[in-house]
Amino acid sequence: MTSRNSSARFQAVLGAAGLFWMAGCGRGAGRPAGGAAAAAADGSITVAEDSPLRARLQIDTVETHILRPQLLAPASVEADPSRLAKIAPPLTGQVRQLFVRQGQLVAKGEPLFVLDAPDLVTARADLLRARTVRIQADQALHRQQDLFEHSVSSKRDVEEAQAAFNVARDDESRAEVRLKLLGVDSGDLEAPLTVRSPLAGQVLSLVTAPGEFRNDATTPLLVVADLSSVWITANVPERDVPRVERGDQATARVAAFPDQEFKGRVLFIENVLDADTRTVRVRIQFDNPDSRLKPGMFATVAFLGPGAPAVTIPTSALLVADTTFVWVEKAPWVFVRRPVVLGSQDRDTAVVTDGLKPGDRVVVRNGALLQ
Repeated sequence: MTSRNSSARFQAVLGAAGLFWMAGCGRGAGRPAGGAAAAAADGSITVAEDSPLRARLQIDTVETHILRPQLLAPASVEADPSRLAKIAPPLTGQVRQLFVRQGQLVAKGEPLFVLDAPDLVTARADLLRARTVRIQADQALHRQQDLFEHSVSSKRDVEEAQAAFNVARDDESRAEVRLKLLGVDSGDLEAPLTVRSPLAGQVLSLVTAPGEFRNDATTPLLVVADLSSVWITANVPERDVPRVERGDQATARVAAFPDQEFKGRVLFIENVLDADTRTVRVRIQFDNPDSRLKPGMFATVAFLGPGAPAVTIPTSALLVADTTFVWVEKAPWVFVRRPVVLGSQDRDTAVVTDGLKPGDRVVVRNGALLQ
């Protein structure tokens, strides 16, 4: 009898304990215990009001921004060929005097060097001879005209004198033009042959010295360039050539000034593909008023395409499991995991092509704490 009563009391205690445990479970379902985050049957996660996660999660609203896609390409700085002069001696001869040094800034028309040239002596002698013949022909013409007026000579004599004068005048003009092309004033036949700078700029190269004899009139002695505007030539891969058009904006950075961004526009795109590198050269013109961009520098060029609206989020919002996803807030402090498809992406921002729309609220920081 006693044994039967003890067994009954033990079963009653077990039943009461079971009921207490079930009641406790019922109270905890759907509510995180101790301020944690709890998952519901639909996969959403609720962060309790007293959870420390609320202070750590950063939530932001998805927006649409106008993005201009970038194409990066290696490049180098070059002088603008239309602003660069390779100055060779107009005649073979000896450099008598040199007025400039390498790196010097020169003005347009400034003397560069003086040349003693045997051919200059010949050209001056030709001018003197042609001038003398023209004076004699002019005198003969006036004499024949006077005789014709007094019926002493014939009209034919006048015409022959006029033809001789025209030939002499043309010969003198050609001799004067020849000296003018050499930079010599035909009115001062004693002036030296002084070569002057055809443009304002900087002497980039100098390969002669006073006293040197130059017998090759095709080899430049100096190179003068105006660097207030320069070219940057980018090597664009074959597959990316359709993304670049004439007139597009471009930016460039060089190692010497890593924090400075230079802005320019595409001047032209070459029609020849480099068979070795499979690239096409694209020329971009940049203003260079402070001469920071120097020929020979390496650069990285970013071509900016036309702007287009795009949904963007910080890259810190992206999480990766089987797929790339973000946590979307579907109700206050209730989050659901949503897969996204990405477009372009850089260090700070990612373009979302599918999965989000403007106005969605996503966890942009510490979203991994919800997993």
